Amino acid sequence: MKPTFELYDFVMEDAIKDRGIKKCGVIHFARRANGSWIDIPVMIASGKKDGPILLVDACHHGDEHEGAEGIIRVFNSIDPQKMRGTLVAIPVLNVDAFAELRRYGTQDMVPLDLNRSYPGNDIGSLTKCIADFYFTRFIKKSTAVITIHGGGNYLYLEPITDYMHCGDEVSRISQEMAEAFGIEKLWQIDESEYDPKNGIMDENAYSVHVPVILPEIGGQVTRLDQREKNIDILENGIVNVMKYLNILEEDPVEYNNHLHLQIEFLFTKHGGIHKPLKKGGERVKKGETLAIVTDLFGNEIDKIVAPYDCVVEGYWAYSVALPRGWSYVIGKEVSGN
Repeated sequence: MKPTFELYDFVMEDAIKDRGIKKCGVIHFARRANGSWIDIPVMIASGKKDGPILLVDACHHGDEHEGAEGIIRVFNSIDPQKMRGTLVAIPVLNVDAFAELRRYGTQDMVPLDLNRSYPGNDIGSLTKCIADFYFTRFIKKSTAVITIHGGGNYLYLEPITDYMHCGDEVSRISQEMAEAFGIEKLWQIDESEYDPKNGIMDENAYSVHVPVILPEIGGQVTRLDQREKNIDILENGIVNVMKYLNILEEDPVEYNNHLHLQIEFLFTKHGGIHKPLKKGGERVKKGETLAIVTDLFGNEIDKIVAPYDCVVEGYWAYSVALPRGWSYVIGKEVSGN
């Protein structure tokens, strides 16, 4: 669908008031030094009937591309005449990082992680201003949020969906959305882990009582042979959450075989040649070696060991490990109750 609007501001109530239509366009957010605009693309499908507002975004990190394709496919396939409520979709939020195939944008003097910058600051750096604008104008105005991430250029990740698990009504909806998304593995973020000061978007959304899920799927490691499969998973997941929220009138597909996990990242002590020994999805016992790091003469200088019985969720995809850098992502199975 060709863009039909250009905005210099965004007011949710005005953007969705025309019912039963689809439209897309850009928000001119800020000018670069060369005069070109940093734009935020927006896609809106307003149902014929009033109802919930589902916000879906991708590319907080510019190298996590699968979400953009999944969002575009959903937007092109749905019929607003058969919808109750609204889908507001941002296929790429961090446009400069996306264009440069990087995790972070480069317009700030010191590059910042957009998904560590919430709730933002309207007089701060560009990244913090984008976070503030998105949090204030989009997230706070939404009924529910799906924010899509992935392995990007760096990690192999098994598909997994994050949800908040803090014992309240917002958490209940978050968990049910995660289950409806249809990915088997679910990343349970408990109250002890929740801290909006970390700047992560989903935890800040929860702090203002907006249920949110964060599917992690895809990355450069899997794009050669799993790209279309992953986009299909995203498309089906978004549509099924729309059914769960009654934006689409059909009953959602029910998925029952979920594996609820508490996730932990394991880090190297030293840099060197990184040799993963366990594959994604593999179950390992406490004390088993997950990876070794060798120096440039082949001598082992570091070893990553499972701290408890766990499931391998992912690992550092490059053959060169950074000092004190990511090595493995593991999950401890929990009940989900």
